[in-house]
Amino acid sequence: MTTDVRTTPAPSVSTETPRSAGSLLLPIAGGALIAGSLLYVAGMATSPPQDSMADADYIAALARDEGQTTLSAVLLHYGNLLAGLAWLAAPALVRGRRGRIATVVGALMAALGLVTVAGFVLYDYWTAAVGRELDPEVALSLFDSVSADPAVAVVGIVTLFGILGPLVALTGLARAEVTGWWLLLPAVASIAASMAMAFSPLPFAGFALVGAVPPVVVGLRMIARRRAERSAA
Repeated sequence: MTTDVRTTPAPSVSTETPRSAGSLLLPIAGGALIAGSLLYVAGMATSPPQDSMADADYIAALARDEGQTTLSAVLLHYGNLLAGLAWLAAPALVRGRRGRIATVVGALMAALGLVTVAGFVLYDYWTAAVGRELDPEVALSLFDSVSADPAVAVVGIVTLFGILGPLVALTGLARAEVTGWWLLLPAVASIAASMAMAFSPLPFAGFALVGAVPPVVVGLRMIARRRAERSAA
């Protein structure tokens, strides 16, 4: 009599290194950085035109068309919010020590500054409302009173991080050879152009479009890095 001995095959052991759930945030951040930058461009393009840079004309511009003011404010709010949060993922692109500190510092500055701008944009709803509901002189007096508050001045200073932070982060990414140094050119050019002339929606949207080139490139790097890591796994 023979005994039929059947052996059960050993379960296969996967050699793939498990990926953390946090690694999924890199392509999401890349998409958010691209979307936020383009929403900001759209927000600038739809901004109400002003007769001059005077506060009275600024209030009148926001009060003139409630729908346009709301559209622009929403686009600018979420554009800055998405971009600000997405910059926090930029240090994940850096491998090694070179450029690491600058990228981290710049990403934190960009996040703080742009998220602050996102909140500051909500100020437009209040400004538009007082411009519609009050006499121009009263609206201007109230606007000046709020603007003179020291806390508002501090918030205004923090918003500058939204301009300087991306420049510092781009410098770190270039030093780390994640991106090229040429990305600083459109970033600086857009800032310089916007400081050289009075606000006008379409020209400033053009400046914003030029300035969107660096964050869009960084966002694409984030998406590509995730794909490369998944292919190598």
